Amino acid sequence: MLSFRLKQYAKMAAQQLFLPVCYRIFCLRPVRKGTVVFADAHHDSRPVSMDTLYYALKRSGKCRMTEIYLDYQNTSFRKLLAGMVRFMKLYAHSEYVVICDNFLPAASCRKRKGTKVIQLWHACGSLKRFGYDAADDIPSSFKGHVFRNTDLVTVSSPACVQAFAGAMKLPEENVKPTGVCRTDAFYSENWIRRRRDAFYAMYPDAVGKKIAVWAPTFRGNAAEGKSIRLDLDALESKLGREWKVLACLHPHMKAGEEDSDHLCPLPCQDLFPVTDVLIADYSSLIFEYMLFDRSLILYSPDLDEYSEKRGFYLDYGEIPAIHVSREQDLPLKITMAGPGPDEQMRLRRERFLEKYMSSCDGRAAKRIRFLIEEGELPPW
Repeated sequence: MLSFRLKQYAKMAAQQLFLPVCYRIFCLRPVRKGTVVFADAHHDSRPVSMDTLYYALKRSGKCRMTEIYLDYQNTSFRKLLAGMVRFMKLYAHSEYVVICDNFLPAASCRKRKGTKVIQLWHACGSLKRFGYDAADDIPSSFKGHVFRNTDLVTVSSPACVQAFAGAMKLPEENVKPTGVCRTDAFYSENWIRRRRDAFYAMYPDAVGKKIAVWAPTFRGNAAEGKSIRLDLDALESKLGREWKVLACLHPHMKAGEEDSDHLCPLPCQDLFPVTDVLIADYSSLIFEYMLFDRSLILYSPDLDEYSEKRGFYLDYGEIPAIHVSREQDLPLKITMAGPGPDEQMRLRRERFLEKYMSSCDGRAAKRIRFLIEEGELPPW
């Protein structure tokens, strides 16, 4: 906890004092039209939330793209500072900056008018409170505006605009229901086939079995995320030989949180094409998973506590899924879930998806690419 706080204070000092000076020096050179920077502070390589837009721009060939990724929580302060300075140089000269999570260097100064910041955000829908609506997300000790300089936030439907604008303290006109471009891949048969092939190459013993995936979100703050425990060995044993049970953890959670024998290294969305039953709790991935028309179980033994500490933007009980509060009930609910939702559940899901995912139609990246290349969003 102490080292985390020290690093936070060091980052705040760099953000408020050092980086603005660097930016002003780098601004002596003009913005270069057609330049796009993809940046992230939570990964050492391109996050999946950026893939679809990155490749759409690459195929078009109209932009010059640069990528800069560094996991700030798992690097030395020297490398962190060097990475921040490199970003500020790119920031000062680029026409567009694309991010998909909190990214403090982009908010460290008043940016020049010729640069636009696009926040793809990594989550669909509007489920649990986040950003400035959640005390665990942005500590009171942090000085500054995390989402300052954001020109566009892309969300999955018009119903999500108000929640995102409030959580990020941005005007609603800066939040647009373009769709979340990471979901574009779900409409590609080639993408689905490649993910299935990759999964069964990694897990040949899963061929012919039903797949249950446990995908919990984290509790607490992002740097020390923990989840509720679920005995996956016992669950798989009770389900029987026809089932394989895997765990897919939130990136902010430590790998030791779940049984290593069940922990899957693949991104959770890569498992959607092979998943028969997803067991989630308060994760926004349920919105994108519902696009696959598979069975969903919401396991929430700490619902009252979670509701009090973080809270939701919607009525959790009305989410169209099988709701379970006791671990001992999970095996029966999983086996009863079937290959997909029944007709009544399917109708509920259609209404739910129309409200929260209506813009995720496979064309989100095209809309955002049009904005970058033409300077405005296309009509749709």
